[in-house]
Amino acid sequence: MKIALIGLVVVSVIVLLGLLFMSFKLLRKAQKEELQERREMRKSGNYQMHPQVAEEWKRLEQMKRDLENKNK
Repeated sequence: MKIALIGLVVVSVIVLLGLLFMSFKLLRKAQKEELQERREMRKSGNYQMHPQVAEEWKRLEQMKRDLENKNK
């Protein structure tokens, strides 16, 4: 009886480690795919920014132009 319980615990730990390995493997694959999609979207210029981020970007670009004009 004790041997069966020990065997069951060992098998359970092996299954748990196997599932953990598989989940990390799938997560890493999904991260790589997402990164590749982002790179492709940036190259094609086919991406959207959050409106507040776009507004902040425009404001920073305007500040850069103002500084360049001020230095000239």
